[in-house]
Amino acid sequence: MSADTNTTAQRRTGRTALHLATISISAFLLFALELYAGRVVLPAFGGTPSVWTTALCFFSATVFVGYAYAHVLTSRASGTAASLTQITLAAVAVVAALFAPTQDRITMHTGVPPVLDVLTALAIVAGAPVLLMATTTPLLSAWYAEDGSDPWWLYAVSNAASLTGLFAYPLLIEPFLGLAAQRLAATVGLVALAGLLAVVALGRLRRAALATEVAEVSCEAPPPVRLKLWWMLAAAVPSGLLSATTTHLATDHVSAPLLWIGPLSLYLGSFAIAFSRFGPRVTAFSMRLVPAAATMLWLLFLARIGWPPLLLIPLMLLAYGVLALALHGRLASARPPAAQLTRFYLLVSAGGLMATAFVALAAPLLFNGVFEFPMLIVASLAVLAWAPEHTARVGRARPKDVLRYTASRLAPYALVASVLLLFASRASADAFALVAMLAAIGFQVIGLSPGMRSLAVATAIAIAVLMLAITPPHELRVRTFFGVTEVRQARDGAAREEIHGTTLHGLQFTDVRRKEPTSYFVRSGPLGDVFAVYDRRVPRGGSIGVVGLGIGTMAAYARDVDQLTFFEVDPAIVRIAEDPRYFTYLRDAPTEPRIVIGDGRLSLTARPPGSFDILVLDAFTSDAVPAHLLTREAMLTYAKTLRPHGLMAFQLTNRHFDLAPAVAATARSAGLDALTRSYDPPTAERERYAAQRSRWLVVARPGDLDEFEARGWTRPPDGVVLTDDYSDVLRLLRR
Repeated sequence: MSADTNTTAQRRTGRTALHLATISISAFLLFALELYAGRVVLPAFGGTPSVWTTALCFFSATVFVGYAYAHVLTSRASGTAASLTQITLAAVAVVAALFAPTQDRITMHTGVPPVLDVLTALAIVAGAPVLLMATTTPLLSAWYAEDGSDPWWLYAVSNAASLTGLFAYPLLIEPFLGLAAQRLAATVGLVALAGLLAVVALGRLRRAALATEVAEVSCEAPPPVRLKLWWMLAAAVPSGLLSATTTHLATDHVSAPLLWIGPLSLYLGSFAIAFSRFGPRVTAFSMRLVPAAATMLWLLFLARIGWPPLLLIPLMLLAYGVLALALHGRLASARPPAAQLTRFYLLVSAGGLMATAFVALAAPLLFNGVFEFPMLIVASLAVLAWAPEHTARVGRARPKDVLRYTASRLAPYALVASVLLLFASRASADAFALVAMLAAIGFQVIGLSPGMRSLAVATAIAIAVLMLAITPPHELRVRTFFGVTEVRQARDGAAREEIHGTTLHGLQFTDVRRKEPTSYFVRSGPLGDVFAVYDRRVPRGGSIGVVGLGIGTMAAYARDVDQLTFFEVDPAIVRIAEDPRYFTYLRDAPTEPRIVIGDGRLSLTARPPGSFDILVLDAFTSDAVPAHLLTREAMLTYAKTLRPHGLMAFQLTNRHFDLAPAVAATARSAGLDALTRSYDPPTAERERYAAQRSRWLVVARPGDLDEFEARGWTRPPDGVVLTDDYSDVLRLLRR
């Protein structure tokens, strides 16, 4: 009997180790592959943050399909059928990975909605492997529970392994492996996973069939509809906030794996903690911080005063992490018995899909601004207020206890608000006044809301009133896959400006100055030098290429003997620039400009050699950097389109990144030379032409920049070289 007991224990230990290894490898590969796929698809769509939001939607949808597949197999199929089906899926995933396209074969198709284009590209690049990995945790957890073992700890293990894969990609994989090597490594990992799944499935075939167990499971009463709906909502809100927070951070910085992993790691980490043995205690602590976290998120969302990234990013991630942990903690405490495991997984994944689809697909169609972010903040409070067994007893407590409770909620908020006020006081008087007003309102919202329900209502009212009160008036606001663009009156009605996200992208006067270049492009600035040299080199006219249309300001530099071609990824920007109700640079141009819609780099790849005498690159999404336009491979593409003695001019003005050293080093690595000029306009230029501070980099073949040195342009210091394999510009953040 003792020998039989030892043998059984050894078999159970081996089975546990096999399930643990398979689930861990699958979860690691799933999130490393998610980042790889997003990285591969990103350049074809202009580097916009919406690519990653759409990628999150795609992966949520695939996870939902995978969980539905697992639920059907465990509740409907026999043990033999389920095992053989999983082995077949693993084989299909391996074959699909072997034939997946490389980055250079991913293109944006004219006439196809970009979001559908991105979803299609992701499905081709990673669809089948991701589906296989999505099925692994719920299916193997259900198989593990067949002998009565507790499977829930495997969910925490899965999320911990996912977190490991998430950090491994930008820190260990991307810096040291090129995209081709990453693709090979992912395929090898997938083959290993398929082998482990085959071992698990074949081992299961040797045991008794599941017919009896399936019948028993099907006889259990399903959870109440209200509880199932709450599971979906509790899973949906953190997932939606994940997408919205990532987009908010990427809008003024960069859409890249190293920034993507911040919110996603908190999302996964909160799941892992919530379903661990430490979950109840950590959840209780996070609930105390929820009022401060929610209020801080909407304060930072409304106060767009140019927060430094090293302050904004940690604060937003901390606030998001608190809400995610509270919601996932409540979700874990309301989980069902193991017999309902796959149903629970399915509803949780449905909630995630619902939220990411709302942010990525529905919101851009329903709203002309980014309204989903504050809506999700309010939703997080509402879902917590509606949590099973949630009660708010503060109102029935003694006044002394109420005061102590309120003070404990206000203390963390007051601490962070003090830091924000300190920074705002150093920024400007207007910034301090705005932040002080918002902080005071946030203080009242928390202090006068004794429970979660009242906090949700007060937060919704405060956000709605403040958005109406402090949002600048606009003549036009449009939202597309590529962001939010506004046209506003400026200079007391003497001009109009275009704001993309939070950044000025162009200004035109409506008086006699309407044909003059303004803002970053004034004639007294660096771009004026570039075109002065160009005019002397090609006095009889040449060909000008511009990546990034804006409002068409660059057309003011064209002569009637020049040919002018703009490359613009967003059709809405083209419509605005061509509409004389708003801007007339294109209409007033001495030669009719040609406009090519599509990603600038990919469009230039199709141009014949020697197409341009000058190529100006001014393609920003809000203040974010489309890094794929600045790599060595991109430089070689641009250089091929230049004629002898041709020039490239890069607009590198940025509030957060010091780009010139890296872009110059990248140009030199491609056999080119580079000089830079920073421009701080005098008061007269600011007043007359709305001149802005700017920094430009001019690039040409060696020996073609002597005239710029004579004009005071200088050689930037050495910087890192950006390549297609590793172009993460977060390394270039200003300290």
